[in-house]
Amino acid sequence: MSGEPLIELRDLRYTYLAGTPKASEALRGVSLRIGEGERVAIVGPTRSGKSTLVAALVHLLRLGRGQVFYRGEDIAGPGYDRAALRREIGVVFQQPETQIVEDVVGADVAFGPTAAGLSAEETRRRVRESLDAVGLPYERFRLRYVHALSGGQRRRVALAGVLAMRTPVLVLDEPAAGLDPRGRRELLGLLRRLLSGRSLTLIVCSASLEGAALLCDRAVVLDAGRVVMDGALREVLEEADRLAALDVTLPEAAALARELRPVFPGLPAGVLDGEELEAEILKRLGAA
Repeated sequence: MSGEPLIELRDLRYTYLAGTPKASEALRGVSLRIGEGERVAIVGPTRSGKSTLVAALVHLLRLGRGQVFYRGEDIAGPGYDRAALRREIGVVFQQPETQIVEDVVGADVAFGPTAAGLSAEETRRRVRESLDAVGLPYERFRLRYVHALSGGQRRRVALAGVLAMRTPVLVLDEPAAGLDPRGRRELLGLLRRLLSGRSLTLIVCSASLEGAALLCDRAVVLDAGRVVMDGALREVLEEADRLAALDVTLPEAAALARELRPVFPGLPAGVLDGEELEAEILKRLGAA
């Protein structure tokens, strides 16, 4: 990466319940640079440190100085405007209920813009645009009660609330967790459409590369609080055996390519979909 990174982690360490018999070290010296406009998947098994890293990015943890920088500024430094940071980095957490603060859909999506001091007219416009963008038509959903929505719809409300803030950085923490296969496909398709025309920086945290591979072009793999792999998505996927050993779920096409390698030696694991896999197999059959 050339130039100043947008986000930089320098030897980031964090221990829950530090100084007690139940101390648990979640991050063990994570160093990472993310440039403006990058789309990065942070992947790893359960307890690898992904959610702790997300919390560190928006200073939801008590951090030591010199570990997390945004636009070159230490977010744990004295006088740093952390409220402004949260207007720059929007996070959709794994459990949408943790960030939905109002009972009615429209009021919840309006919460952030209103708190930021936007006019009622601008807030209303952003609520309409955001709800329409996430597939919850404004006129049908603005007066719905949140508790009456499905889990997938509540996740969309949380996403709309973040989109209404128009943050330059979007962080998705396990965006498809808890959804059935149809719900996952619909949400990932929605995210792809939303991101196609936007120049924001995206960070997707997940135990699986299945969905992240559709949204990101770089993968950072965590294991036990440390970065163990970092590179272009296709290059990381070529380490399919290592990823499997780390309990990172591969995209379906990459997993199938790994299984077919004994039959088709040299079959690349860095395929992202069935069409690419089919083309590679046809090459080896001499049919391409």
